[in-house]
Amino acid sequence: MLTHRRALVLGGGGAAALLLAGVGYRAWDRGVWSPDKGKAYSPWSDWEGHTADGIKRPLRAAILASNPHDTQPWLFGIGDSAITVFADRARNLGAFDPFRREMHLGLGAAVENLVLAARAFGLVADVEPAGGALVLSPNDTPVAAAKVTLTPTPPFRNALFDAIPNRHTNRGPYRADQSVGSERLGRLADLTANDAVRVVFVEDAHARGELAALIVEATERIISDSQMSADSARWFRMGRRDIEAHHDGVTIDTAGLSPLMTATAKLLPDMDAKSADRYWLSMTRDTQLASAPLLGVILVRDRLDMNLAMEAGRAWQRLHLGATAEGLAAQPLNQPVECTDRSAMVGKNDSFGRAIVKLVATPGWEPTFVFRLGVAERPASQSPQRALSEVLRS
Repeated sequence: MLTHRRALVLGGGGAAALLLAGVGYRAWDRGVWSPDKGKAYSPWSDWEGHTADGIKRPLRAAILASNPHDTQPWLFGIGDSAITVFADRARNLGAFDPFRREMHLGLGAAVENLVLAARAFGLVADVEPAGGALVLSPNDTPVAAAKVTLTPTPPFRNALFDAIPNRHTNRGPYRADQSVGSERLGRLADLTANDAVRVVFVEDAHARGELAALIVEATERIISDSQMSADSARWFRMGRRDIEAHHDGVTIDTAGLSPLMTATAKLLPDMDAKSADRYWLSMTRDTQLASAPLLGVILVRDRLDMNLAMEAGRAWQRLHLGATAEGLAAQPLNQPVECTDRSAMVGKNDSFGRAIVKLVATPGWEPTFVFRLGVAERPASQSPQRALSEVLRS
């Protein structure tokens, strides 16, 4: 009997050890103990580079720009005194972005970071966009989007440049009872004011509720569209090895969960696509929109004009950097415009674009970007980034 009991104890202890080892391996494999660590995150610390980088130096800041689903859809060609920015069209969101409009928003954001960094490093940047119309489902061949010519000038740093390594998309809860404030809004509006782009901030509770309802409706439409759902899901990176293999994509760490929920989500089995979609909808409706003190819309005259898409991306980058410098958090909530593009792709009438234009009273303009601003309850995590060496085109 004593021997039998000892065997049970030893057997139970062995099982517990195996269980603990399994949990420990799972935690290591999923990066529970080391978020934001490893080669995929080193661009955030190497962002200023050094003088030996030469003309490539501002690109270390360019690759940290806002972009859809962290697809990082850019390549860069280096000349003697100019950089050509290419749309890496293979890195697309499919039916989520059928005209590659959001791709060009991201390219515009990268150009803005490049311009800010060049000035800080003693180079003035002259941007010459390639121009043209965004067409439905183009092939995956990289295409030039802009040429940036650089000439020497006295270096000048500003608050937007200094905010580059601290700008992250914050998908967590904001403090609903803490307003952005008119003075901060005025400074942010000044950053985006030009003839090509219009930015409207929606603070009024009733109007904000109407816009939030449109965002929720668009999210519901997206998750009911199997192609849109699948094209989005392929950019999710669920574990440490996945992140290290790709250096891109949306991760659990950037989902806006609390630290405890983040660790739990990493340890549990991966959600299936339908469960992930339902969670995205509830997070959008019950956390992100419910806690947002302010929503905003960026509009252009023609959302499918390549130059205007890039100008809108540059405006968003300035706005997000400015918000970061002001201690504010920001997040794209662009589902209504994604539905507008999807409707155009399949030949259906669009209701979202017209509803937004009516809501923000901007006849003759088209929405191309919807977002929220506020004071975050907790800081956002870094996203994985491809190294500069991975995005240079010979």
